Amino acid sequence: MNVISQVEAPEEKTVDREKVCPLLLRIFCANGRHNPLTEYGRGSTPANELQIYTWMDCTLRELMSLIKEVNPDARRRGTVFDFAIVGPDRFTPRYCMRDIGNTMNGQRGVDDNKTLANCKFEIGDFIDVAITLPGLGGPGMLGMRRGSGMGMMRDRSPRRRY
Repeated sequence: MNVISQVEAPEEKTVDREKVCPLLLRIFCANGRHNPLTEYGRGSTPANELQIYTWMDCTLRELMSLIKEVNPDARRRGTVFDFAIVGPDRFTPRYCMRDIGNTMNGQRGVDDNKTLANCKFEIGDFIDVAITLPGLGGPGMLGMRRGSGMGMMRDRSPRRRY
């Protein structure tokens, strides 16, 4: 008996950047690690904020390019950008952090073309970026958490709806 399965990939909506109003994206970068979750909450955020206007079809590669414009150290070839979404936890009055992918300056990767929409980013969430310079972790650490790991958890709950 043969079984045939067909999986349909959801068609990605293209955003007409001339007609659709951009959203304010708040990005928080740290060298070699993500910002601790304790720095988010009660009306406070980490001090190292970068604000950009973009659209839901913005890719991780585009975000990397924008970060490199304001962070000269991050322009070095081999620098790794580890992206995570920080948003309110559904069940507690805290924030949770969810890995969404990583990119490397000067090298193509599987996460380069992931969009904010693909990653289930919701307006009001933050983007937290761990920037690891070459020689301080290297490609073998891609996808791994840098730092102590305290307060880091994966969000396995269904997405919140307002």
